[in-house]
Amino acid sequence: MSDAPPIIIVAEPDPILSNVLRVQFSEQDFAVLMATNARDAEDYAAQAVAHLVVLDVGLLRVAGYEACARIRHRDGYGSRPIVLTSGTISERTQAAAETAGATALLAKPYSVSDLFAAITPYVPLGDPLLTHRPRRAGVAQEWTAGPLPAPRAGCDSALTRNGLLLPIVRSAGAGVPLLRLKRKT
Repeated sequence: MSDAPPIIIVAEPDPILSNVLRVQFSEQDFAVLMATNARDAEDYAAQAVAHLVVLDVGLLRVAGYEACARIRHRDGYGSRPIVLTSGTISERTQAAAETAGATALLAKPYSVSDLFAAITPYVPLGDPLLTHRPRRAGVAQEWTAGPLPAPRAGCDSALTRNGLLLPIVRSAGAGVPLLRLKRKT
């Protein structure tokens, strides 16, 4: 088993749901790349082959279906699970997800366990996505995958802009300092 945690790309415009997913995946010690739009998700997918991609179908600027199809055709994503999520599931959304090459289509709200239940039949048994176990140590550990590949010509990539891939820090949790408010007298 590799020391590097499996990478998960999550493109979710809803800040509450994206934070819940980020926390749940981080607790399980996955390297999570959060995107608020399809373009950033595609930029992440172009620079690192993720073990799992989760896209909302109603992403801003580019529909999640189109982003799913483009990511599916990238090198390394032929058999990787790509999950589309939607507020409502209908025959039309199921057909569009199938056409885009999605592994599964989930209705919102969903949990991480729902997500893994949907993809498990499509992931090989030895895949790091399923075999990865979280590390629990007293101190944070830093993971680096080495230098990032050079961005495409003229591309200001989301990874470069946000610096979300390197370094990724894993820990059992971090304390948040309390702010002390001064009272007016």
